[in-house]
Amino acid sequence: MRFILVFILLTLSPHFGFSNSEVAQSDLSYENWESTVSRAESVLLAGRASEKSLEILRDEIRNWRSIFKTSTGINSDRISLIQTQFNALPVAPDEGSEDPLKIRRNELKDLLNELKTPGLRANDAFIQADTLISEIDSLLRARQTDALLTSVESPLRPSIWTQAVSESFDALFAPIREFRVIEISDAQKTNFKIQAVNIFALVFGAVASWFVGVKLTNSVVSIANKTPAKRLGVVKLPISFLELLLKFVSILLIVRALHLSGLVGLKGSLFLDQVPYFSALLLFALWIPKQLFSGDVGFLSSLNLNNQVANSSNFAGAALVLILFDLSATGLAQTSITQDTYSFTVLIITILASLILWRVCKSIKEIENLLSQKQEDDEQFRISFSRRLANIIHRLLLLSLFLAPILVAVGYVNAGQELTKSVILSLGLVITVIIVQDYVIDFYLMVLGEEEDNRDQLIPILLSFVLLLVSLPFFAVIWGVRQQELLEIWSNFQSGFELGTIKLSPGLILGFLIIFTIGYMVTRFVQSALQSTVLPRTTMDSGAQTAIISGVGYVGIFLSAIVAFSTTGLDLSSLAIVAGALSVGIGFGLQNIVSNFVSGIILLIERPVSVGDWIEVSGKMGYVRDISVRSTRIETFDRSDVIIPNADLVSGVVTNYTRGNTVGRLIIPVGVAYGSDTKTVEAILKEIAEAHPKILEDPGPSIVFQGFGSDSLDFEIRAILGDVNWMLSIKSEINHQIAERFAKEGIEIPFAQRDIWIKNPESLK
Repeated sequence: MRFILVFILLTLSPHFGFSNSEVAQSDLSYENWESTVSRAESVLLAGRASEKSLEILRDEIRNWRSIFKTSTGINSDRISLIQTQFNALPVAPDEGSEDPLKIRRNELKDLLNELKTPGLRANDAFIQADTLISEIDSLLRARQTDALLTSVESPLRPSIWTQAVSESFDALFAPIREFRVIEISDAQKTNFKIQAVNIFALVFGAVASWFVGVKLTNSVVSIANKTPAKRLGVVKLPISFLELLLKFVSILLIVRALHLSGLVGLKGSLFLDQVPYFSALLLFALWIPKQLFSGDVGFLSSLNLNNQVANSSNFAGAALVLILFDLSATGLAQTSITQDTYSFTVLIITILASLILWRVCKSIKEIENLLSQKQEDDEQFRISFSRRLANIIHRLLLLSLFLAPILVAVGYVNAGQELTKSVILSLGLVITVIIVQDYVIDFYLMVLGEEEDNRDQLIPILLSFVLLLVSLPFFAVIWGVRQQELLEIWSNFQSGFELGTIKLSPGLILGFLIIFTIGYMVTRFVQSALQSTVLPRTTMDSGAQTAIISGVGYVGIFLSAIVAFSTTGLDLSSLAIVAGALSVGIGFGLQNIVSNFVSGIILLIERPVSVGDWIEVSGKMGYVRDISVRSTRIETFDRSDVIIPNADLVSGVVTNYTRGNTVGRLIIPVGVAYGSDTKTVEAILKEIAEAHPKILEDPGPSIVFQGFGSDSLDFEIRAILGDVNWMLSIKSEINHQIAERFAKEGIEIPFAQRDIWIKNPESLK
C-alpha cells in the first residue's frame, strides 16, 4: 500500500505544483552532504551493513539527490536574462582596458560565472549521489541473488524428519502453550477493568460490522433479481467489496480488543500482529471466486464451468500456503529451531502448494478447452486473447509446480520458496486484473449505454491494455524487484525526453490521456443522453437528430483535445513549421480523403441526405443507414451494404425519394388488347386506385391513356402515396386486383405477337 501511495504522489507531483526549490535553497548544506558521502563510502567499503541500514542510507541519499536536482536550476531565469544582455553587446576592442564596453562585458561575464556556480556545484553533487545510489542498489541486488542461490543440506534425509516435525509443532503452537501457562497479575486485572468498556465497544463493533457484511451478502441476491443484467456487474462488485471490507474491519476490532485486554503473552501478541494480514489473504481468496465465476455476470460465467473449477477451496488453499510460508519465516523464528527443521517445513509447504497448483492447472486447462470450443463459434478478440492467456498460465504453472519442490529438495530452499510464493501471488494478481477489467468495461458500457457486444471495440480494449500496464510494477515487486528500484526507474522515466523545444514526460502524457479520456467519455455521455432522452421529445426528424448527435461528437472530441493540450501545458508552437510542411503533402497525397471529410461535414450541416432517407446514387438504390466523416453506408433492398464516398453525394447526382417527407408518386403501366373499350378500362383502373387505402384522396389518383403501342393500348395509373416506402407492395397489390377485374370483365391483356414472312420458301424443300 505504501508503494502505491508513493508511486501516485511521484506521478502527480509535477502537475500540482509540488516543488523542492525552496527546500533546496534552505536545506542545501554541502558540509552535511560531505559527511553523508563519507559515511556511505565507508559502509559500502565494509559491506557488512544490514539490508535495512542500506535502505535507510539509500533513502537519505535519494532525498539529497532530489534537493540537488532541483538546485541545478537555481538562478536560471537571471542567467538567461544576463546571457541575453551579454550576447546583445557588441564585441569590445582588444586595446583600451578602460573602454566602457569592455568593462561592461567583463562585469556581465563575472556575474554569469557567479550565478552559474551554485548550479554547477549542485550538478556535481547530483552525479555523486546518483552514483552512490547505483552502488547501493548493486550491493542489495547481489545480496538478494546470493540469498536465492544459497544451498543448504537436503531436507530429504530421513534422520532429521522426527526432530523437524517435533520442532515445527512446538514452534507453531508456542503462543497457545504460552496462553495456557500465563498467570494473570493484579496489574493485568486492574488494566482489564479499566479497558473493559473499550473492549466491549470493540467487540460490539466487530459483531455489528460482521453482521452488516453478512446482510450485504444477502442483499446482493435481491439486487440481482431487481437489477438489469447490463448494470448488475457495476452494482454487484462495489457491494461485495464493501462486504469484504466490513468483515476485515471486524477482525481488526477483535485483534485490537485482544491487545487491550493484556491477557496475551509476547508470542501471542506477535502472532496477533500477523492476524490482519492472514485474515485479509483468506477473505480475499474466498472473495475472488464469487466475482470471477459469478452466475449472473462475468466473462468466465458464460462458459458453464463445473463446480470443481469454480470451487473456492483452491483459492483458500493458495492463501493458506502463503500464510504457512509467512509463519515458517516469522513464527518459527520466535523459537530456537535448526536450519534442517526450517528446510523440512518449507519442503512440506511447497509440496502442498504444488498439489493445489496442480488442481488449479486442471481447472485452467478446462477453461482453455471451453474457450477453444467457443472460439470456433465466435471469433472475437476477447475469446482469442483469453484462450492464449490461459494456455500460457497453464504451462507456467506446470513448470513451477514441479520445479519448486525439486529446488527445495536439493537444498535451494529460498529459491523454491520464493518461486512458489511468486507464482501464487502472480496468479492472484492476474485474476484481480481480470475482475477489475470486467468491472471497468461494464461501467464504461453502462455509462455510455452501449451493448454487451461492444466489448471488443477500441476503447474497451485500450482500457484493458492500460490496466495491464498499471499492473506491471506489481508483478515486478512480486518477482523480487525492490520497491526503491521501481521508484528509481519511474523517476528516471518521469524526467522524460526532449523533442525539439518540447519536453515530453510520462506524467505529462498520462495527464493528457486522462483529461482527453474524461472529455471523450463526457462527450459520449452527452451524445447518449441526446439520443435517448432529449431529441426524441422534439419534432426533429431522425436525420436532423443524427446530424446533431454527430456534430456534438466532433465538437466534443475537438474541445477535449484542446483542453488536454492547454491543461497539461504542451507547447505545440514549435510544430507549426512541421505542420505547415506536412499540410502540403496532405493536400496532394490525401486530397480524396480530405475531400470526403469536408463533404461529410457538408452532409451533416446542409442535410441533403439524412439517415433513413431512400436515395439512388451511382445506380445504387437503398436506405441511408450511417453518415460518417469519410463515407456513407447505404443498405440496399437485398440487404447488402454499399459504401458511397461522401464526395459522390455532394458533387454527384442523387435522387432522394424521401427528402423532407415520405410522400411520393406511384406510376403503374397497364396495357390492354386492341379492340377493348378504353372508357371501361379507364373506369376500372380508377375504381381500383381510389379503393386502395394507402393512396391519398387529395390529390386523387388519375388514369392517363398514353397512346397506341405496338402491341397494346397503353394506360398509366398515377397516384400519390402517403409513404413512398410502400411503393413496391402497393404496386403488387394493385396489379393483382387489375388482373382479377380484367378477367371478370373479359378485357384481354395482350402479349407480343409477330408474323414471320419467309422469302423464297421453295428453298426449304
